[in-house]
Amino acid sequence: MSETIEKKISKYEKQYRIIEKSIVDVIWVVDIGNMCFTYISPSIETLSGYTAEEIQHLPDKKQLAPNSYQKALAYLAEGHRKYRMGKSIKRKAEFELQHKNGSVYWVEITAKFFKDDDGRTLLFGVMRNVSLQHKVEKERAELLLKLEASLSQQKVLEAENEMLRGLLPICSGCKKIRDEDGKWWHVEEYVSMNSEADFSHTICPPCRKTIYPEIG
Repeated sequence: MSETIEKKISKYEKQYRIIEKSIVDVIWVVDIGNMCFTYISPSIETLSGYTAEEIQHLPDKKQLAPNSYQKALAYLAEGHRKYRMGKSIKRKAEFELQHKNGSVYWVEITAKFFKDDDGRTLLFGVMRNVSLQHKVEKERAELLLKLEASLSQQKVLEAENEMLRGLLPICSGCKKIRDEDGKWWHVEEYVSMNSEADFSHTICPPCRKTIYPEIG
């Protein structure tokens, strides 16, 4: 009888000790017939906190964050559909997983469907931790948003300053301002249209004495 993929991997482990000692990525095999791991490398414990034996009996919903669980189902269904159509290609995607200690982390999974010598349809995958890359990308995105907001505010301030620095034609009688199209506006209207400033009306002391002399 031909060797199964699991036996081949196990043999390579014992022969070269490459998985336990040198490779931090996790290698796994899933039997599509019963949707169970038939093999998962010991490096899974370093990544997830679970031993290989524990994770083989852990429901998928406890391994994946809610959003990634739905994404994984769609990823699996689409990949299996293409495999049945004869398109056996490697696929890559990122998922958010739940650590045994309750924290979450991101992994990149590269996987491919194939049939072994026993006729089983298997999914062979390699998983690596990309949490640091996600953290860096998130911080970079936040920084870009802050820079964009800062630049936007700077443009507003420059426009306002330009407006205030320029020579504005103003009526010496009613104090209206004439725009570039020749239309006349009240000062409050003109400033409001050309800046983000708002007016709060009050009465200065000299005007108060004139309008309300009885107040003093």
